[in-house]
Formats: sequence, structure tokens, C-alpha cells
Amino acid sequence: MALTLLEDWCKGMDMDPRKALLIIGIPVECSEVEIQDTVQAGLQPLRAYRVLGRMFRREDNAKAVFIELADTVDYTTLPSHIPGKGGSWEVVVKPRNPDDEFLIRLNYFLKDEGRSMTDVARALGCCSLPAESLDAEVVPQVRPPPLEPLKESMWYRKLKVFSGTASASPGEETFEDWLEQVTEIMPIWQVSEMEKRRRLLESLRGPALSIMRVLQANNDSITVEQCLDALKQIFGDKEDFRASQFKFLQTFPKIGEKVSTFLLRLEPLLQKAVQKSPLSVRSADMIRLKHLLARVSMTPALRGKLELLDQRGCPPNFLELMKLIRDEEEWENTEA
Repeated sequence: MALTLLEDWCKGMDMDPRKALLIIGIPVECSEVEIQDTVQAGLQPLRAYRVLGRMFRREDNAKAVFIELADTVDYTTLPSHIPGKGGSWEVVVKPRNPDDEFLIRLNYFLKDEGRSMTDVARALGCCSLPAESLDAEVVPQVRPPPLEPLKESMWYRKLKVFSGTASASPGEETFEDWLEQVTEIMPIWQVSEMEKRRRLLESLRGPALSIMRVLQANNDSITVEQCLDALKQIFGDKEDFRASQFKFLQTFPKIGEKVSTFLLRLEPLLQKAVQKSPLSVRSADMIRLKHLLARVSMTPALRGKLELLDQRGCPPNFLELMKLIRDEEEWENTEA
């Protein structure tokens, strides 16, 4: 769903979804200038904004553009579609009504669990017969069924938050404390593997969440156990950061390896090198970018974009860089 894509993107970039919107249905042959002109003309209420990322959607055979707004806007003034090249482009925003957002999330949850609103009413002990269909004599005799215990899949204790950043924010846990809680609670959850994975991702932020989303994109059937193993390899090692930095610097792409695959293999080594070192997350973004430019053979178009970001001193984070590289790889496949 487009709304889910918008929320995932906002969560991966740790930004307020009220300051973001998504444009979907852009033809692949549409140039950057055409995109900018169309958005500016179609979304007049926007005073200032910037494009944060792009991606190719196979299911639509079109591109999607993620936009950050300078400030929150009144979404009632924004159209749901804008006229553009090849037809109308869909504008996806955060739901305007908090109740609508709650119902959307509830419907997604029920769909994943194979349930319906009727099941919720039954679990809460609500009478399924409308009041006006009951006789006045019968009403006093009608008693709601006894409340059944709530299904574990409908009510559960959320996990603590873990991000994997070098300096954890207030409310975040260390990897050891977070992993201890996950190991304790996971066997109790009597739900599907998909729901377990969703709850696990719900507790992640920052680099940890970005890495898990990329792993999930590469393997739709990845299990929770495999997710935890990957996090242990990245964040659970107590290796000296100097040794981790040496391993990172000595990592080269394999023959015929895609740039996106190499980046995915490189990221755990970089996170290990940064986690126990005085380097900041912003430094890690620049180190990642310079390492790719120095070690990887890539197309002139991709190298030109990365060198421009390097010259401007605006290195993308892991998720932004992965999206940029995959977008270029999709273009190469399309042209081929």
C-alpha cells in the first residue's frame, strides 16, 4: 500500500510523517526537471520542500518520489492527484483524521491476522444483533455473552526500543538489554512468523531498523531468528573498534558483485567500527560514501551523483544511499 510505503520511509529516515508526502505514478522516462515543474505546479500550497529520495516500483512500472516539507501543512488543501506526464500522479499523505489512521492500522492488523471486525466485537463481548430489531419484551432478557479473554494476537506487551546508534537517545536500550527482553518474550508470542517479525521491527530505530528493512527486502521469508542473528553479528560483538576499522578498510567488492550487494555486506562492518569509536553517525555516512567511491567500480552516472554529494559535503545515510544505488541499477536493467 502507498500509505505503508510512506510510513516506512518516514520511519527509516526518522522524520515526522506530517512533514512528508509521496508522489506515485511518475513515468520512468520523466526527467528531474519535469518532476520538479509538475510538483510545483500541482501543489500550489507548498511554500518550500525538497526531494529526499526516489525509487522504482515494479508493480506500477513507474517511479515514486519522497518529499520533505519545510513545515506542516493543511492536507485538506492538497489534491489527491496532480496532472503530469503520462496521466495523473497520486499524492499520498498522512491520514488527516487520527480516527481514520487508527482504523487503517487496525484493518491492516486484522488482515495480517486473517480476522475481521466481527471477530473483534465477539472477543469484546459485543451483541451482534441491532437494538431496533429486538422486541421490547425480549430486550430485558437479552444478556451480552460473557467476556472472553482477549486474544494474545490483539493485545501484547511491546518490546523496548533499540537503534544501534553510537550515542543512544533517552528511552533507548543497549543491545544486550534489548536482546535479553526479546529472548524472554519471543517464545511466549503465539502468533505467526510474519507478526513476530512485525513486532520486532516495531521496536527498532535508526541504523538497526534500516539494516533490517534492507535484509527483509532481499529475503521476504526471513525469520525472526535470522533477523536476531544478523543483529548479533553487527551489534553484539565486543571486538576492539580499531580491529573493526581495519576489517572495514580492507573490504573490497567481489568480481561481478553489484554495488547494492557490496553495500549491504559492508554496512555491518561499518556499524561495528563506529559503534565503539569516537566517530559520529554523520562521520559514518561520509566514510561510507568515500569508501564506495574509492573501492567500487560503478557506472559514470552513479559515480557522478555520488561525487557531487561528496563535494557538497552532504553524504546520504545508509537507507538513502541504498535507494539511490538500487534506482540506478533498475535504470540499467530497464535500458538493457
